[in-house]
Amino acid sequence: MTNRRELLKAGLAASALPLAASATAAPNEQPEAVALYKILCDTRFPASVAFATRAAEHGHAVHAMQGDVTRFWYDDLHHRWREGPAAIAGLTAHGALFCLEQLARDQRMRVVFRAEHTVAASGCVAHAVEGPAALVDRAADTAAGRAWAEAMADLAVQCPRRRTLRVTAHIETAAAVLSPATEKLYSWVIARV
Repeated sequence: MTNRRELLKAGLAASALPLAASATAAPNEQPEAVALYKILCDTRFPASVAFATRAAEHGHAVHAMQGDVTRFWYDDLHHRWREGPAAIAGLTAHGALFCLEQLARDQRMRVVFRAEHTVAASGCVAHAVEGPAALVDRAADTAAGRAWAEAMADLAVQCPRRRTLRVTAHIETAAAVLSPATEKLYSWVIARV
């Protein structure tokens, strides 16, 4: 009998066929990743700290905050974006993502990868992932484990630089790592369009 993961992979493979037919890169070649300026970490959430810790292990600079992006914007990002677009990523609550997403429009940037993380009725963590087909496919393989926040960081730092086919997927983590009282969290990458 076909399980959920096999069905998801089949759907992703079928949706990626038009892109694969027109691809010019060698089959085993990894696309160049977006150069990330900073990783945003909301220290109120253990999942965000785990995400940032993994991104730091990949060599990325991390900015820690506690829910409010105001200081990050005024003291850092605003000045950097005056020089030109610079991609950022994070695992935060909706408010921080919403503010940064709106501010990014002036730089002709947008959210190119987004995963919504919520506690499902079953007590598991449900992930609604949207982004480049290759990343979403990898999310189906890696985010189902207990270390889903770290897996999301691995995906974010590998976000392809060039435009690719965007797809969506729904995944559940076997054991809850969020408390039921935790608000929805989002893993995201904002980059130039």
